[in-house]
Amino acid sequence: MKRNSRICGFGGAGLIALLFFILSSNVLAGTAVSPLQQWVEVKPGRKATFSITLTNNNRGPGSRPCPVSVEVVDFAVSDRGQLSFGQEQKHSRSAVDWISFEENEFVLELGESRKMKATVTVPMNADGDYWAAVMVRLGKFKEGEKGVQVKFRTASGVFIHVARRNYIERGSVIDANIVLPEFDPIRNSTNNPERWKGTVSNGVDPNENLAKEPNEEEGSEEARQKQALKINAELKNDGLIAFLARGKAYLYSDGWRRIATIPLYSNRRRVLPGDSRWFTGVMAQPLPAGQYKLRTFFAADSKYGRKITRDMEFSISEDMARTWAENFVSDDDTQTLNIKPQQIELKLTPGRLTTTRFRVANKSLGTVVTSYRVESKESHKDWLELKTTDFAFAPNTERSMTCLVKVPSDAQPGQYDWTIHVDAERSGLTSEGQSNIKQYQIPVRIVVRDIGYIIAGKEKRP
Repeated sequence: MKRNSRICGFGGAGLIALLFFILSSNVLAGTAVSPLQQWVEVKPGRKATFSITLTNNNRGPGSRPCPVSVEVVDFAVSDRGQLSFGQEQKHSRSAVDWISFEENEFVLELGESRKMKATVTVPMNADGDYWAAVMVRLGKFKEGEKGVQVKFRTASGVFIHVARRNYIERGSVIDANIVLPEFDPIRNSTNNPERWKGTVSNGVDPNENLAKEPNEEEGSEEARQKQALKINAELKNDGLIAFLARGKAYLYSDGWRRIATIPLYSNRRRVLPGDSRWFTGVMAQPLPAGQYKLRTFFAADSKYGRKITRDMEFSISEDMARTWAENFVSDDDTQTLNIKPQQIELKLTPGRLTTTRFRVANKSLGTVVTSYRVESKESHKDWLELKTTDFAFAPNTERSMTCLVKVPSDAQPGQYDWTIHVDAERSGLTSEGQSNIKQYQIPVRIVVRDIGYIIAGKEKRP
């Protein structure tokens, strides 16, 4: 089987969680690998250890012991966030040769959980962040229906931070462009079909795709998304350590007066040393005719991080401004988030550790950045923890947010309340002294039940 495989997407908080090929039967469906990513900090020339736990949860009629093999492989991330694995992806910051397991092959019995211990041996001259993937292969190769060999594989990312000193995140915007709205000139005008004129620095000719024939997609969501302003910026990590990047674009009229804010999103915000990542922002609201300046702005999640900017200029003609305004549907840009469920209620026992989820959907045609925090007036506020505290949404996308819930073993029976606050900043024009931030609240209620009451048969577990 070819060792190098590619998958796309993965918009989530974990950097690596990959399912490559899945057997048609459900024999291996209950096998779990944890964690899916981990960071190991070690001094130069020293050793450190980490472990990965595999659990065979299969208990069905056709279940059987599961053969397991483990291999440490290289992986790379493209500028669009795609992952590639295999020897062909070896790079200068590879940690493959540093990692060794006590055992690489074994059989996982039904219901068995095994912790695989690994040792990391770091060279004396190492400095900064390095990475590799632990590829776990479950089951033996077997012939599929058409003679294709199929197999279940999953990978756990290992990121090694060699702490030699305090590091400063270093980055630069190596490419950027502005894409002006596209309209069908035949449908929207009886005048010159080449009437929309604009100039863009560091980008493509804005008139390149304007003269298109009408098609069945006209009026669809895809067509409306093309009738928006789009900003693309490629951020490069020039330093020795990985960083999580947050990006925005600020729009200015003549005289550098800020008139709009456009959040930027990416498939993967974490940028590894030497890598680059494309970030995109979309604003559907129409602009008046005139000259504009745009500044892309990036910041890293560290007090040592430096602000990274890139400036561009463009213009909107009178004809384009008029057509843009005529095609804009205002309701699409003001409907920001859809949160389900709108409230969370759980019934738990003391000592219970579980997770609960809520879905957040961006219903607008522009990008939206969200931030989350948990509040409670009581001392029990540390029972709830959000796995993700901020996230940027592309237009018309949604995401499942996870909340960890840990009820202390000495918790008293009763009702406990929290509030998850969500601040959503959408792209769009801003009035002076105002912002595009809208606030949402998700009430959370946990009812702690009396264990003795349950054991006595007075109440059934959910």
